[in-house]
Amino acid sequence: MTLEIEKLLKGIDSMAQATAQRLQDRKSTADDLLQILDQYASDWVAIEAALDHAQQLADPKLYRSARPFDHIQPLNAQINPAAPPAQAIIVATDGSQIMPDRHAAHLYYLINIGGIIYFYGGSRAPQPFTIPELHYPANDQEAAQFVMGSGEVSIARDLREIGTLADTAWNLRGGDQPVLAVLDQRLLYWPIGDIEAPLNDKVLAWLKGMTKVRDAGALLAGFIDRPMTTAVVTLLRSLTGLGDPKFDWKSLGKSGAGGGLNDVALFRRLLEPGQRSKVFVNVSPPNARFAEHDRANEVCFFYFHSGRGIARVDIPRWVAEDEGGVTAVHALLHDQCQILGDYPYVIARADEMAVVGHQDHEELNFMIDLTMQKYGISSSLTAKQGSKGLARGGKTRFMGP
Repeated sequence: MTLEIEKLLKGIDSMAQATAQRLQDRKSTADDLLQILDQYASDWVAIEAALDHAQQLADPKLYRSARPFDHIQPLNAQINPAAPPAQAIIVATDGSQIMPDRHAAHLYYLINIGGIIYFYGGSRAPQPFTIPELHYPANDQEAAQFVMGSGEVSIARDLREIGTLADTAWNLRGGDQPVLAVLDQRLLYWPIGDIEAPLNDKVLAWLKGMTKVRDAGALLAGFIDRPMTTAVVTLLRSLTGLGDPKFDWKSLGKSGAGGGLNDVALFRRLLEPGQRSKVFVNVSPPNARFAEHDRANEVCFFYFHSGRGIARVDIPRWVAEDEGGVTAVHALLHDQCQILGDYPYVIARADEMAVVGHQDHEELNFMIDLTMQKYGISSSLTAKQGSKGLARGGKTRFMGP
């Protein structure tokens, strides 16, 4: 049935009006918060008092904030990029997957890790690479759990991303030039629902990867292109609560409590292309677990204007404590963004190497079918999968006269 757009025109117009009003309200809220940012930019006593109040009075299940990493640059710092090192190496990895499908002819899932080693200085060409892994049940008992655990595939992919990144950085250790290892995601990895739960084997595997990068002598960063976090907004809101007996501390961290504003809305107005903010520490129960396990892996971050917009760059404490390391991360990421104009080249290239397209999927299934036939195993789709394929191909089973 064709969608009758004309019947939605009134609703579309109302939607546009509501959006315009919401954006105006956000601008007003941003104006207020930027004033607070300037007012308390270097008032470290008030900042610590606000953080202490929030830790005691906010709902720990919701509360997420930012703590200034040091008292050197003010909250509203606008830090220009330095020139990148004359020579350096950047490693980036990304991953994609084919999920297990119980309606397919054969039960399996695929993880494909793509990466690149990029050399600054000299004449060495970048070295892209891929590492595909095929996973399948070895027996009927595993097969029964294989599809039920398909959500675990994404976690397995994430762990292979950081594992491959760490292994590559390790193989490059010992050189006389800095190595930067970059992930296209956050460093504060917590793929479990209970923030009070102890570290499980998946989080420990992630932390092991972070530690291996550190032991390799490399720098580590997670690049988040369009962050939705409100950590700095929450910090500024907590500052407004000082001396206000009516302030609702329990609202800190609630969705929409800051007028629907996130940190990007603030730093978009504060930072010019290429500039970064000061470094903050992520204040949250998961990060507290990271620090308890290994303080060096406590996750910090800064905001960075890539040219297109505001990105968040996560770094572990052991990078944040190295002023030269933070400068190098900023400089190299800024230089990478100049290649494409607004996004780090190495991340885009790693994603390109990792992605498994429809044709790749079809060719893999074809090769699996051929190999199965070699061992006398026939292929058969379920009725549901066959019907879906026909419908998505623009045909139906009944064509009519």
